[in-house]
Amino acid sequence: MQVTCNAGYSGCDYPKAFLWHGNHLAVQQITKEWREPGTKNYLVTTDNGDYFKLVFFETSGSWSILEVSSSLNP
Repeated sequence: MQVTCNAGYSGCDYPKAFLWHGNHLAVQQITKEWREPGTKNYLVTTDNGDYFKLVFFETSGSWSILEVSSSLNP
């Protein structure tokens, strides 16, 4: 998964955009941010109104993206 983020002290802070099914989506707002062992989690709203959960795995530096709700499928 490709995620663009601001790099901070932990190497990855605050996602700004990501690719989803070939589409570049900008993060409009981080609705919620939390940590779990080995991960940083973000619930974000995109510029088209969809909600996604982005998970950054700190040990591997990889991302997981899950669509939570879509403006097309309420």
